[in-house]
Amino acid sequence: MKENLDHALDEGLTRLLAGDEGVEESLAQPQLGPLLRLAREIKALPRPEPNPRALRATQARVREAAKLKQQAGRGGLFPHWLTGQRVSLALARVLAVVIAIALIGFGTVVASADSLPHSPLYPVKRTTERVQLLLTFSPGGKAQLHLSFAERRLNETMRLMSCCQSLDDAVLKSMLEETDLAIKIICTLPMPEAEPLLSKATELTAQQQTCLSQVRDEASSEHWCTLDEAIAACRCNEQMLTGEAPDMHQPVVGPD
Repeated sequence: MKENLDHALDEGLTRLLAGDEGVEESLAQPQLGPLLRLAREIKALPRPEPNPRALRATQARVREAAKLKQQAGRGGLFPHWLTGQRVSLALARVLAVVIAIALIGFGTVVASADSLPHSPLYPVKRTTERVQLLLTFSPGGKAQLHLSFAERRLNETMRLMSCCQSLDDAVLKSMLEETDLAIKIICTLPMPEAEPLLSKATELTAQQQTCLSQVRDEASSEHWCTLDEAIAACRCNEQMLTGEAPDMHQPVVGPD
């Protein structure tokens, strides 16, 4: 049974990578469908370019590890439980993905965490976030990630204003979208699970209002309208989370 599933998964992956329309039959199968849909979503993500320096360093470490293992007489790089075992093509592809990620460079992914928009590493940061979402299956886990990503976009907005005196509308829009996605999921969760997320979301929306008001004080007048709308959206989110009736007529306080 397991071998049949491995074979079917490998065939489905092959069709998916080749763009074969026959993959739709595999997508409809209860066991294969979720795996193949996940593979299709990951395949559709933009691929971050590997850092050449990190790639060379990783290749050097792999060669050195292979040399040390050969000198120690321990065999190849694979663990003993794989030695002499038949590895399915599906598992081989999983191992290939792991190796590819390693070659991109874990250090590159870590370094991208502090990157800002327009930085060469920023696409790596956003792609890593998308993969995290795709590999998180619980609604509560997804809500937690959306809140974390919304907080990152807020931090990026503050840092851009601090270091560059600039505002990126796309980052601001992404912050609001991530917040909205988190709130929508939280509203569907049972109260014991929703309560800590509700508290975090409420705290985040209040923080967004405070920080964006500070940004507005420093931003040029051409950005005031965008910031006013964002602050108003954050205020409505906070009032909805706390059970207050949103006050659509409350003015946004800013520089004259």
